[in-house]
Amino acid sequence: MRMALALGFVALSIASVAQAADRKIEDFYGRWIGTGEATKGVANPVKTQARDSEVIIEKAADGFKISWTTMSSDVNDLSRSKVKTSSLTFKRGKTPGLFVDVKSGYALDGKKTTWARLSGDTLSINQLVVQEDGQWDATVYDRTLKGADDMSLAFTRITNGQIGRQASLSMKRTKD
Repeated sequence: MRMALALGFVALSIASVAQAADRKIEDFYGRWIGTGEATKGVANPVKTQARDSEVIIEKAADGFKISWTTMSSDVNDLSRSKVKTSSLTFKRGKTPGLFVDVKSGYALDGKKTTWARLSGDTLSINQLVVQEDGQWDATVYDRTLKGADDMSLAFTRITNGQIGRQASLSMKRTKD
């Protein structure tokens, strides 16, 4: 059942690519700086972290590259801060608005499967991993343009159908 749910999640995400993308990937290019918070819980979310982030989206050979650095600080103990840096490179997929991470693996082999899609004003980056025992973890980063220089970031991590963590940030394009 959980495997079917994970595969349904993938199919739903890919199927939504069929909607015409209003934006082009170039609209997201640039350096973005922002701040926000992470929460746990759905019904009564509890703030767990303050977050500051830098995101750089730029052209790559046949697609785009996204790099980000996030500093998260525990709201109960600000001395417990950590910095995480990540980078992904995507190539255009066979379907307009769909991009595939150049290092993406096959989720059912325990490899991280990563893809991006453009739909309307939102660039979504999705990651899925299925473990040998069928447990799965999905991560979704939705970056939505709110104008030429404003973007919201919504992050959601789902483990075996349960939302584990969420974060939201407001970001501004820098002029450097």
